[in-house]
Amino acid sequence: MIASKKTKLLIISLAMVSLLLLMLISVDPEVQYSVDEVMENPNDHENKDLFVRGDVLNNSLISEQKSFILSGINYEIIVDYSAASLPEGFQEGLPVAIKGKLVKIDNYWSLQASEIITGCPSKYETVDN
Repeated sequence: MIASKKTKLLIISLAMVSLLLLMLISVDPEVQYSVDEVMENPNDHENKDLFVRGDVLNNSLISEQKSFILSGINYEIIVDYSAASLPEGFQEGLPVAIKGKLVKIDNYWSLQASEIITGCPSKYETVDN
């Protein structure tokens, strides 16, 4: 009887550890890049899924083309959001984070957005100590 309780406990423990390991393996940590980090070497990121943060450039939203410009400090990326929707709270001049794929069209780089995330500006700013 005692051996069967120990066996059951061992089986349950192994199952829980296995589930935990499967969860950790299946979750990819998302590295969030700035526009400048991506555009310093865009060829390194071509056709890769990215998570990019930046500010929506004022007067860059073109609803008919479903595009806008995401700006960093030194660089800009054209964002095609035809496969995504603009979330509530989206405004020009405010920071956003975009999940998508970086592609080169003609001689321009474009981020093909699959998801656009807005949030509090403090979420994207660094804190100086």
